[in-house]
Amino acid sequence: MKKIFLPALAAVAMLASCSDLKNPAEVNEASEATADTAVVFDNGRSAEGMVNSAANATENAVEDAFTINDAEMRDAKMEEIDLPEIKVRENDRLNLYGLDEEVLFDTDKAIIKPTATRALSEIGASINRRYQGKQVRVLGFADSRGSKDYNMDLARERAAAVKEWLVTKGMMKADMVSLESMGEKNPVATNATPAGRQQNRRVEIAVLK
Repeated sequence: MKKIFLPALAAVAMLASCSDLKNPAEVNEASEATADTAVVFDNGRSAEGMVNSAANATENAVEDAFTINDAEMRDAKMEEIDLPEIKVRENDRLNLYGLDEEVLFDTDKAIIKPTATRALSEIGASINRRYQGKQVRVLGFADSRGSKDYNMDLARERAAAVKEWLVTKGMMKADMVSLESMGEKNPVATNATPAGRQQNRRVEIAVLK
């Protein structure tokens, strides 16, 4: 009887041990973590959660890097940029190329004009020359007329059109170019006059230095 009973006890113990290993996420205290569960234990977070947290931290760092404070920006001159419609500004982190709506689009449209090719080509060549491999973000802006939702959507569509141009014709890698719709936020002029609203309808292309 002893020869039969002892193996049976060993089998029960082994099954209990395997059951514990199948539920490593249930380990809540560091003292309970074993060599088998430590890979998924980190103060109650799973390995997947830790990866997501790291990814979010990286994304937030990039977002912060692209934050534009107009008070910090200064006019910049580049020898390869000779078109007066291209406005170039910079600070210690960013270089910013700006184009007004009338250069790029017809009113309330998000299709790039054929006449915008030269300006976009100059910008694309400048970025490829000076900032090869750097992160680029296309920012779309609108004036305050219309609803906020409409302004956000139009600004996003325009930013997307410029991004597509830079990727397909400006020889930039798609994963290095992001976009953001600013809508009617961050006006550079008053929205009370037609001239001011015209200045606020624009696209800016920001590059991390």
